[in-house]
Amino acid sequence: MAGYGRRVGRSAGIHDDLATQAIVITDGQHKAAIVSVDVLALGLRVCDSIAARIAAQTDIAADAIMICATHTHSGPQFNIFATPGPHGAGTPGRDLNWERALPEKIARSVAQANSRLRPAGIAAASARFVFGTNRRLMRTDGTIQLAPNYRGIADDELKILGIFDASAGDPIAFLLNYPCHGVVLCEDNLLYSRDWPGFALDELEKRFRGSIALFTQGASGNIDPRRRGSFDFAREAGCEAAASAVRVLKHANRIRPAHLATRRVPLRLKLRDLNSRLTLARANVAQTEAALKNHTGVAGAQLKRLTDQHQRSMEELGALQVLDDANRRDKRVDEAAGELTTHMTVLVAGDIALVGVPGELFAELGIAISASAIFPHTFVLGYCNDLAGYFPTREAYDLGGYEVETSRVAAGSGELIVEQAHSLLSEMRSQTTGSESRRS
Repeated sequence: MAGYGRRVGRSAGIHDDLATQAIVITDGQHKAAIVSVDVLALGLRVCDSIAARIAAQTDIAADAIMICATHTHSGPQFNIFATPGPHGAGTPGRDLNWERALPEKIARSVAQANSRLRPAGIAAASARFVFGTNRRLMRTDGTIQLAPNYRGIADDELKILGIFDASAGDPIAFLLNYPCHGVVLCEDNLLYSRDWPGFALDELEKRFRGSIALFTQGASGNIDPRRRGSFDFAREAGCEAAASAVRVLKHANRIRPAHLATRRVPLRLKLRDLNSRLTLARANVAQTEAALKNHTGVAGAQLKRLTDQHQRSMEELGALQVLDDANRRDKRVDEAAGELTTHMTVLVAGDIALVGVPGELFAELGIAISASAIFPHTFVLGYCNDLAGYFPTREAYDLGGYEVETSRVAAGSGELIVEQAHSLLSEMRSQTTGSESRRS
């Protein structure tokens, strides 16, 4: 299973089925697809291969597709960056046939949605939903611990799209968007599950038979659930989210037929400079190793102290080497330029904008994108079309903590994403307004 380094044991079964759900929308001239997939993440190469399949099977352009992982931590372990070839060998316990079949399954869901198009109206709304909490707790020594920080910044806005049959008015589909990791279920859970979002979608589909519901993560990089540890907690949160969505959609205005536009733009992000940190980490390992050798034959408290110090040095070096190795192997990385290239995908329809971010954006940055007021309804979709890791705020880099330590991109990368999102939204708003004026 994927999602927890401390999980012991493999999957013991299925609590609730993982799924891929898709919505296809069109204004008669342009088409776009939004897809949610119940896995931890999907990398660029896998998403591009899925988009290419969709484009081959439908009339939807590859760059008009948003493939979003729901980021459940109770899904399968697999290579999220590359689909294994026909003769590839996996680690024990991995189902390579499942991995090879995954892109086609996802593409097929979009093709099915595309074959079922019908006239529809759309409504957007938001509800206050206090479920996520900041997870960066500052200790008295100034260090950051991965623990609930109820005073920290969190985004309590649950955003909803409702799509309704144009004639009967019945719901066709829902899209929920909220920033909170899918980790109500902890590392002791060994059953596959969609976590709390799955219960929200089940509740909506149960209330409105024949509809489908999608979930997309928001800017959840530093946000965890307030309550964790059981399926009961997950079900309670999911049902509350669904009830909130139904309540606010009742009063939401339907948006008039609107021009649809999509853009996929490159993001060139500076990598963190690991060289000086690697040099220091290697020196630390040499020092603590020498200390152990100098105390050969010593037992008791001093041996334990030196062993613990050396273990910590080894762990710090190992973590940095993982990042360095990832950069060297990553086809998105230009080592000479010190850059990682990924992309952002934006979809706009009337007063609605969806901003697809390729990773785990901090909540503060997601709020900054949504609060721009360029579009009345702006959704930030995390884990969209790629996974480039954590995008902390610039201030967070000075404080450290898990998200910063495991981030591959340099300080300021998150703010660059916000800046480029605002620029792109402004440009698309101008184009959409002009198109609407011509159509009217």
